[in-house]
Amino acid sequence: MKVKMVSVEYQRKKNLGDFNSAAVTCSLWADLDEGDDLDACMSGLWNMAKANVKAQLLPLVQSQQAQDERTYLGLPAELREVVDANTGTTD
Repeated sequence: MKVKMVSVEYQRKKNLGDFNSAAVTCSLWADLDEGDDLDACMSGLWNMAKANVKAQLLPLVQSQQAQDERTYLGLPAELREVVDANTGTTD
């Protein structure tokens, strides 16, 4: 069997709270030349797709963490637990 093209698709979903979520997807294709190592090519594509998706999600995660910190600004730990219990969230 001769493989001419390979592709990967990697997706991550992140819950942003308030019934919002973000889905980040990266699809990559590669044309193979005679003698190319199929496993090495696939591994490289997967690593590249994962790195790109994580890079795109990072600002969303940081923004959500900053929002969480503003929510708890100045609250003692006991009150944070009460807020978490009432909203169904945890640290």
